[in-house]
Amino acid sequence: MFITFLQMGLDNEVQLIPLLYLLNAVDGVIYGQVLTDYIAVILSTIIWKQYQNSITKEKDSVK
Repeated sequence: MFITFLQMGLDNEVQLIPLLYLLNAVDGVIYGQVLTDYIAVILSTIIWKQYQNSITKEKDSVK
């Protein structure tokens, strides 16, 4: 669980830098942080669903 939160933090910083160049100045900082939060939530949800599916497949194969 901690690794996921750490990855989300790193993803936010990696995504924020290009968004600051695309969105100008102060508005870029304000909107960039919001956009990176949404992107991080979407990516985390996708990764979590893939992980959950792999666990259920492993449990089904053991039975």
